[in-house]
Amino acid sequence: MKYKLTNIERRVLVVQIVLVFGILGYLFFANTPSAIFPIAGQVVSDPDFVFEIENGNTVVISVDKSFSNPIKLEEGSEVILPPGTYYWKVRGLFKDSEIREFVIESNVGLNLREGEEKNILENSGNVDVEVSEKRKGITTDFSISVGDSVEVDTKSESYEGEQK
Repeated sequence: MKYKLTNIERRVLVVQIVLVFGILGYLFFANTPSAIFPIAGQVVSDPDFVFEIENGNTVVISVDKSFSNPIKLEEGSEVILPPGTYYWKVRGLFKDSEIREFVIESNVGLNLREGEEKNILENSGNVDVEVSEKRKGITTDFSISVGDSVEVDTKSESYEGEQK
């Protein structure tokens, strides 16, 4: 014996199907992950920044658009990126955001901490620095890597740094 659906049952079934597809469509399209900061093409001068995202759980960063060797960041993750051009996107539950590009700018910085017998010269930038030290008309050159410091004589007249 075949069971035939009544008109009311057919309408209820159609409404249920539309409702299910509507919910699935909303979950897939309305919750699209968004990459908010850094904005596309932005030049970042301070490499200590926070990615801002929406509707996603992972930030994926790479030096190439194909993301052949990606860095994946979850909430609370930290990474130090050297100066250069980067591509990034947000990974969501069902799909990824659009790909964006940003540039971390080179920053040369030297800090001199004065002491009684020796001074400390530290590289406070994000690139290795070639330093010229002038003392009594003689110039001496040396390098300081990112995050490193060196002891220098208190009698030096000046220091000049440039990107290595």
